[in-house]
Amino acid sequence: MTWFLDGNNLMGFLRRNAGKGSRESFLEWLLERGVPSPAVVVFDGPPPPEAAASKLRRGKASVLYAGKVTADSAILARVRPGDRVVTADRELALRCRDRQAQVVAPARFFASMRPSRAEGGEKPTATAVDVDAWLEFFQHDPEE
Repeated sequence: MTWFLDGNNLMGFLRRNAGKGSRESFLEWLLERGVPSPAVVVFDGPPPPEAAASKLRRGKASVLYAGKVTADSAILARVRPGDRVVTADRELALRCRDRQAQVVAPARFFASMRPSRAEGGEKPTATAVDVDAWLEFFQHDPEE
């Protein structure tokens, strides 16, 4: 079973909820919290010029740049029954379910990760404001 993480989609979720920035900082943030293995983080577009082959494998995660196709298309070309896809994209979620993959909502995925050392090692708790923001953002649970 492989975990596919819809990179740009998840970065958008974090920016809205935690102010994270670049792809590189997003990858570091994921690795600090123990990304599941094997995991493939898929980004739209070509790799940045500084992305050496050594940077396409980061700890437990592989990084895939979709190039001329969309990240959604790259994920759909690789996802198999039993894989897990982390995305808030409703269309991608439906198409992955059609391929018998399990779809995990970003809020659920991030809540299951361990906190970084810099965050004191304690798991954050959701507040009513967090839950309201998530409900407003998703308005539809992709796991339904």
